[in-house]
Amino acid sequence: MRAATLTDHLSGWPDHRLERLFSLRPDLCHPPVPDFAALAARASTQMSVLRALDGLDRAHLDVLEGLAVLAILDQLPPTRPDAGPSVTLSRLASFLTDGTAPSLPGTAPDEAHLAAIKALVLDLVEAALVVEHDAGWRVPVPVAAALGPHPLSFGRTAAALGSEIVLPADREGVLTLLAREAVRGELLARTTAALEALQSSPVARVPEPPGPVHEVLLRTGLLVPLGADRSGSEGSVAEHPLEAGLAWRRGTAGRTVHPEPPAPSGRAVNPALSRNAALAAIGDLLRGAADLLEALAGGLPTLRSGGVGVRDLKRLAGTAGGTPEDVSWLLELLASAGLVVLDPDTSTWVPAATVPAWRRSERQVQWEALVAGWLSSGRAPMLGPVPPGTSGLGPGGPSSGRALAPDRNRPDAPRLRAAVLEAALEVSDEQPGTRLDEAVPDRQRWRGPRQQARSSAFTLPLLAEADRLGLVGAGALTAAGALVAAGRLDEAAAAVGAALPAALTRVRLQGDLTAVAPGYLDPDVAGRLAAMAEVEGDGAARVYRFSDASVHRALESGSNAEELEAFLEDHSEDAIPQSLRYLIRDVARRHGTLTLGDAGAWLRSDDEDLLDVIVADPALATAQLERLAPTVVVAGVGPAVLHRMLAEAGHRSASARRGPTRGPAAEGGRRTHAGDGVFPEPVRAVRWSPSEEELAAQIARLRSAPQPAPSGAGTEEAVAVLHQAARQRTEVDLVTVDQRGQRQSRRVVPLAVAGGRVRCLVPDREAETVVPLHRIVSATTV
Repeated sequence: MRAATLTDHLSGWPDHRLERLFSLRPDLCHPPVPDFAALAARASTQMSVLRALDGLDRAHLDVLEGLAVLAILDQLPPTRPDAGPSVTLSRLASFLTDGTAPSLPGTAPDEAHLAAIKALVLDLVEAALVVEHDAGWRVPVPVAAALGPHPLSFGRTAAALGSEIVLPADREGVLTLLAREAVRGELLARTTAALEALQSSPVARVPEPPGPVHEVLLRTGLLVPLGADRSGSEGSVAEHPLEAGLAWRRGTAGRTVHPEPPAPSGRAVNPALSRNAALAAIGDLLRGAADLLEALAGGLPTLRSGGVGVRDLKRLAGTAGGTPEDVSWLLELLASAGLVVLDPDTSTWVPAATVPAWRRSERQVQWEALVAGWLSSGRAPMLGPVPPGTSGLGPGGPSSGRALAPDRNRPDAPRLRAAVLEAALEVSDEQPGTRLDEAVPDRQRWRGPRQQARSSAFTLPLLAEADRLGLVGAGALTAAGALVAAGRLDEAAAAVGAALPAALTRVRLQGDLTAVAPGYLDPDVAGRLAAMAEVEGDGAARVYRFSDASVHRALESGSNAEELEAFLEDHSEDAIPQSLRYLIRDVARRHGTLTLGDAGAWLRSDDEDLLDVIVADPALATAQLERLAPTVVVAGVGPAVLHRMLAEAGHRSASARRGPTRGPAAEGGRRTHAGDGVFPEPVRAVRWSPSEEELAAQIARLRSAPQPAPSGAGTEEAVAVLHQAARQRTEVDLVTVDQRGQRQSRRVVPLAVAGGRVRCLVPDREAETVVPLHRIVSATTV
């Protein structure tokens, strides 16, 4: 359909239909369009059509592709410039079956099936993807071009493939053709199996030399060679013609349209099991996040190419307690939640300034912050390697899989998570407790079949991440997960807070110098206990082991033996074991026999009289000089300050030579800033929808605009016509302008459209020519 015709079509719609169109395809009014001609032009652009097709479910897409296939089969000549083949509802309903029980000629389809197909077609009409024409419907050229060369997995016509072999019209004729070629026994079974496979993928790779099955298919015209394979492998590519596919499917589409998605199958998960698994996962998550933030106090360096090195990750995993895979995922989650940030001065990942407040918060608040960071993160997936075949944005490549590396950046990551949770909520509402590992991929394949090829690799990794967050438990969606999927995160956090057991304030002290916390321990109590004992284990029940070194550490922090015993008495279920009391008192008795102080600089001189003068000099009193030996003096200030003070007092000193620095500063040359240091912001997860005021303003603007004069097809439609003609190898009347602006008309067969040019065959001259797209005025199918 030409732009002018679509303009007339849309201008005749009432206001409520235009509102429905803008609701289904909001990009058509964002930004607002000035008139119906601009609206028709925008609705015909490839980007807008592709965006609309991506939003179709399996049923609507099958109906649309069925209309496109029937339009190719009709081969009706146009009666006027804007006319084309139309399809009746009855014919479409008869065509969209699986072919197992074909209807007799003239038999009307089932009324329920007919009503379902009609409802789906009307939905497509409301989205301007199908237009009403005479007594039927047809697909506009830009929409047919956007569907691709193989609607309903049918190949192109034999004529478009360059084949002159006359193919049978039914399945029995195909089998008879194979019998005439002496195809019997095992070869016949293998050939029919190959034909079945071609119904889902009409393009096949033919080895060199071809095998027996390929030889039969090529010889009979059931496969048509297309040329060498550009992938570099030996062999060629061949295509199954549309006529052959139609005959094999008994004149039908080979599939029945189901307006409703398939019901989830499998046994349901016990709600109590799912709930307990989710609560355990939340406990492990919060405990692991706190331990990792503690282990990150010294910073985590980055590599030159971005991300964290394997050695640093293993070292961090050993400190925090956990596997490198778990620590890698927690790092990604904490960075997305803003609890771990990149210090641009040192190029290291460090805990954020908000970490102390996060630690002091209640557990449901901590959990809410982590889930909010996961939902809004532009990183996917956080768990496991980056799926092969996806577009990695960083220099590490799409398969490096390093923690915090740029290759996990994916601007549509929030939308992918929202889609997974929405599908999980749908199947769980239909069948509570259903397992999501199979139900969610199946539902997403039905909801968005065109998007599934780009996003299917992320579904299971994102479900695994949701399991670690407690949104999924034992494979089923939890109550908190359902609230998060519905956009009610605050209510989910409240539900998690009510479900989690109260924090413990008491531990079990045992005679083997250990303390056992059988559950979640209050953060303040856990912090004090960790200051005087070593933490062991990472399960629900934590073990704290007291030792000579751990008690020394507690005393060095400013506590004394009486305070340690008082704390243990207040937070112990039983009396303090005698062995632990003896340990604390024995360490306290020995603590302080060796005192450590600060010494900022030192002086050494063989002239003892000179050192006597320096120590007694009142001008150097603030240097806190102290004689350690007849020839050695230490100071309480640094070397630079002491050097300046000595010079002001009239004493000249020489700095001692030092060897090369081996600290972090010396190794800094091997570490560089990781890219920009900040991951790109993700795109908005929720699609923009126009408000009632915006819809009213847009429609009023369209109604007040003057009606444009009829014009020819626009550039977008001309390119769509050329693409479709190149696939079908059909002739078009091409109108172009030369450098002087003069129009030229010629009849050509488009061969390829790419790189801003179209390569055409001119039948009259039997020669090829190349035409720039910017010189094309219109293209009309002959």
